[in-house]
Amino acid sequence: MNSQFTKVIIYELTMALPMSVPHVGETIESAIKNQIVPDQEFLLQGSVLDTSLGVVIDRLRGLCDNADIPPETFHDHEVVYLLKDFNAPVTPGPAAQGVMLRVRRAVDHPELPYQLRYVGYPELGNYPALLRNCLDVPVSSNVCEFLQELGAKLDHEFMAKGYIMKKGRIKVTVFKMYKVGAGMSKDNLEPLTMSHMVELSVLTTKTDMSVADDLRALADQLKPLVQLERMDYRRLGPP
Repeated sequence: MNSQFTKVIIYELTMALPMSVPHVGETIESAIKNQIVPDQEFLLQGSVLDTSLGVVIDRLRGLCDNADIPPETFHDHEVVYLLKDFNAPVTPGPAAQGVMLRVRRAVDHPELPYQLRYVGYPELGNYPALLRNCLDVPVSSNVCEFLQELGAKLDHEFMAKGYIMKKGRIKVTVFKMYKVGAGMSKDNLEPLTMSHMVELSVLTTKTDMSVADDLRALADQLKPLVQLERMDYRRLGPP
């Protein structure tokens, strides 16, 4: 599915699940029509062993804004749905794989709205960081039921706990992923790996590509503690 079609899906979902913000629909519609929605994301990813986490956090605090205060923490539950025609014959290519829609909620802050996110496939090109289409909108708490009514199926889910820091427009997240299962609580989780993910990301528009160089510069300052790369998940699957 192309990015324009996906924008329509996200827009329709947002309109069907309105937040308690006056004129939110008109604001989103105007932004889309004027092509000022920051719907492009530059991303670099890497990982660090749990034993080296403290060193990386200290290094990031020295590089990021507000170094004199502890980094903000987060604890999110993310559920990923797949929306496509499940009765259609299997054919190769991204179009047949459907659209993945991610629903995230803040476990430690239940008063905050849920977040509905679409992330596209990486774009081809010699960019300093991975570039992909990305749309993120706040929605009401019944979004999962709504997606299921549309025919979307649960693909996977997980918990993410970690830290958020900022350097200008760059968002830095360091987090660990945990399994979600019966009998598990937010204080009793089973980790998926022995490492933490490190992500540098910037939301921008197609008319503003200079931020990718800032992203790469910050990544270079984290070497050799963390090696942040453009990760194309299409290459990780079967040939």
